[in-house]
Parts: sequence; C-alpha cells; structure tokens
Amino acid sequence: MRHGIDRETRDSTAWRALLLCLVRRAAPYPASAVERPLVEAGAEIYAQRCAGCHGEDLHNTSGGWSFDLRRLRPDEHDRFVDSVTSGKDNMPSWYGVLKSEEIEAIWAYIRATVDK
Repeated sequence: MRHGIDRETRDSTAWRALLLCLVRRAAPYPASAVERPLVEAGAEIYAQRCAGCHGEDLHNTSGGWSFDLRRLRPDEHDRFVDSVTSGKDNMPSWYGVLKSEEIEAIWAYIRATVDK
C-alpha cells in the first residue's frame, strides 16, 4: 500500500480521474456516487500531503504564505496541475512524488469541497 491506498483502488481511481478530467474538467461538480471514491482518495492524499501547508479540510490558516485552494475556480485545473508539478512561490514541486492520478484525485476533492 502506498499513501494508505491499495493498488487496485489506486488503479481504478486513476481511470476515473482520467475520465473525469476529460469529461468534466471545467464544470463544477458536487460528488456523485460514481465520483465519491475519487473524492475520498483525494481527501486522504490531501490530508497526508497538502494539509500541513494548505490547512485541514481546505481551511487555510497560514496567514497568507500558502495559497488558499478554495480560491481556485473550476476552469483553473491546468493552473493547479502546473503549480503542483512545477512548484510556485513557497510551494515546492511535487513532480515525481505525486502521480498524475493522485493530483487528479486531489483536484476532485477540492472541487467537491468548494463547489458544494
């Protein structure tokens, strides 16, 4: 298991992430029953990898030194992926640490949380 997610769940999550990215990239989406496993995986990865800087449950209390992810609009998917993979300002690059399907799961979690 990696990041608390077994391989089968991670692999099926990757396919769901890819499909959701292609079909609903810019659309706001509350989590449907189909997307819920992806959002839950994203919440787990976020808690392990992102919450330390961006705040628990997306509640940023950094005082401004880290970006408040709730400000990301649905059409800023590419900006999000670029910032995660390349780093930006105070944020280091997660290239080679997070797989693309994990980044998509985090995006799904952000969208499901913000777009309620």
